[in-house]
Amino acid sequence: MDALEGLPWREHDTTHGIRIRPIEIIDFDSETEITLNGWDFGGQRVYRPTHQLFFSAHAVYLVVWKPREGPQAGFVREWISLVKHREPDAQILVVATHGGPGQRQPDIDRQGLLDLFGEETIRGFFHVESKPSENGQRRGIEKLKEAIASIVGGFRKDERKIPKHWCKLQEILKETGKPWLYLDEIYTLCRKHGMDDDKVHTFLSRTHHSGHLIYYEYDSQFKNMVVLKPDWLATAMSFVLDDEEIRRARGLARFSRLGELWNDPMRPEEERYDPALHPLFLRLMGRFDLSYRVAESALDPSTSLGDRSPSEVEGPLVKHSVHHGVPDDDPTSLIAQLVPDIRPEELLRAAWPPEPAAGDLEQIQVCRIVDDRGQSATAEGIFYQLIVRLHKFSLGRADSHQGIHWQRGLVLDDGYNGRAYLAHIGNDIRITVRASYPTYFLGLLIGEVKWLVENFWEGLKCEVTVPCLAPSGGSKPCPGLFAVEDLVENKKRGYPEYRCPFCKEWQDIDALLSNAPPVRALTTESPLDTLMAEFADMKRALVITHERMRGGFAQLDTNDKQLLNRIDGAQNELLQALTDEARDGPRLFSLEPVARSRLNPKGWAREKFRLTLWCEHSRLPLPVLYGDENKGVYRIELERKWFRKAAPFLKVLNGTLRLGLPVAAAGLELTLDEATYEAMEGQLDSGQEIIQASLKSKGGDNQIGDWLGDDAPERERGRASRSPISAHGSILREFHALLRKQDPACKFGGLVRVRNKRNEFLWVHPRFEEEY
Repeated sequence: MDALEGLPWREHDTTHGIRIRPIEIIDFDSETEITLNGWDFGGQRVYRPTHQLFFSAHAVYLVVWKPREGPQAGFVREWISLVKHREPDAQILVVATHGGPGQRQPDIDRQGLLDLFGEETIRGFFHVESKPSENGQRRGIEKLKEAIASIVGGFRKDERKIPKHWCKLQEILKETGKPWLYLDEIYTLCRKHGMDDDKVHTFLSRTHHSGHLIYYEYDSQFKNMVVLKPDWLATAMSFVLDDEEIRRARGLARFSRLGELWNDPMRPEEERYDPALHPLFLRLMGRFDLSYRVAESALDPSTSLGDRSPSEVEGPLVKHSVHHGVPDDDPTSLIAQLVPDIRPEELLRAAWPPEPAAGDLEQIQVCRIVDDRGQSATAEGIFYQLIVRLHKFSLGRADSHQGIHWQRGLVLDDGYNGRAYLAHIGNDIRITVRASYPTYFLGLLIGEVKWLVENFWEGLKCEVTVPCLAPSGGSKPCPGLFAVEDLVENKKRGYPEYRCPFCKEWQDIDALLSNAPPVRALTTESPLDTLMAEFADMKRALVITHERMRGGFAQLDTNDKQLLNRIDGAQNELLQALTDEARDGPRLFSLEPVARSRLNPKGWAREKFRLTLWCEHSRLPLPVLYGDENKGVYRIELERKWFRKAAPFLKVLNGTLRLGLPVAAAGLELTLDEATYEAMEGQLDSGQEIIQASLKSKGGDNQIGDWLGDDAPERERGRASRSPISAHGSILREFHALLRKQDPACKFGGLVRVRNKRNEFLWVHPRFEEEY
């Protein structure tokens, strides 16, 4: 970097994290000077997962290696793969340096790299000397800068140029000399220079996405802070990842220990961080999937899982994270990259016996991670991210010492939805779920892995496969895998069997697909309808199940678990179908007529309704969560015309809430006495009565066409892959407009808008904001 910047030669210590420095080059077409941000990434393996966070497409990447150490020691191929998997269109220059007089000349398989990655990716090989010769020359540096300029010149002009006021903003912020500023400070500075707030907001949003600064406008804790120097933040994270004390503690770190690392008096002033920032750093590490806060209890951490009773191992049926016994001023976090690398055999045997429990089924699927050529590929750091992203299912969610995770394995538990074992085998993720009805939990985990792979690593794909059922001799099963898409396609074509690519045995497609959760769109003839019909005479059974759940997981029988599992599936389908509409307002609500006794469901034109908002995390109404019957409740006047159009959507929404009510209450360990339950059920039943009447007034037609609003484009009609509910999102948008008339300040009963790990919006009660 010194040579590119034209600075004198000097020895450097190992790079901690990232350093950003300006690099000046000449665009030979226009003969103008261009300033580039040069990002110097530390080469240590532990930094690779975090380095990926800062890769962007419109950049020139230099993969640097030392001839005296060889390309293998320099991990040349691995670094190229790391960049290309994250940014498929990246352009890379391979640079040999630090050879020195009399040292080895560059010896690298250039053709092999070109064949593997392509000439559109590998744009050239260079040999440079960063240390000047006796006459002051640095061999190869000018040619390297010319190559960089040539690639930059090939970027489209609209990608290279930025608005003039953005340049001015960058200069204003740079002149402060500060690594971060409060948002109000930035707006104040810009107003002094005649810039309006809208332009400043656009600038911050765009430069955040391009990696030039960090600004989380939708995060309640970060929206008032802007990090102007991402390398400043990356260095702080590197101090944690380099800490041997945390590694010896199996990745567990007290907040006080992090504070010592971030404000070490032995470090230079520029590498020390104000203690007031430490809580924000910890929150950012969670944002980057590097850590999460764990719960602790008074249990002796030396006590093994095998020494405890089954009820202690399984724990209570709690579906939300807690932090029992953790001092608020010194909480503990798990740094996922620093968990042990050895599988904890004793703990694993206790939590995952050789065979499923009586009444449980076992399903297995393998997420095969491949590149654009269909070859197995590495998603660097994926398992660390999964440990963080899936921590709400951790066995240690009530006591961190109960958690079972290592660098290539993880055991999860979702109460009545079952227990899962994730194993990182080679480049693939093998997921095994045991439950009375494992389909839901397996589908959820497969969806999480697939989303992460294909959204974080744009150059990779996740193929969902199922294992071969044939024995391969001995105790090991056949390692053959079948792509679920291929099995489904062959089934459609009428082929009953498919040949294993490994053992060559023909396998029954139906038997193989028994490992594959069904994929279906939620419609008015959906599993929700089946559930409602199947359990129409079992209202009391739901309440009984609710009471059983208070006694813990072991109190539920197989039928209970299957019922609750399917209800969870219906609720998740509903929220997933309405992801786009969540930005502007809440998605869960119930309606009941104010004048229930006198309203004729079949003969009304305009009527007042009691609208109750629900929390999308707990799936409970706000009056229950607040203990206030008026909190989150509005009186709203609706026309019958709108209600009839919305009736199919309202039917699914109301029915889903109705089924899930006792489940959600038990998951939060809330006490719902019979009177409270009956009152809430009565409100939902009242709404359902008028919904059903509205559907019948339309001829009782529950076809998909009814779901599509009049403004839906013709091209959307009849598409099997599109959920009718998502197509009917216009109804929810109209509802949001009606709600804002009643609540112009958009307080929404105190609901807080948060983003989950998939960057999807949810509206949750304030007590659950910390979960996100």
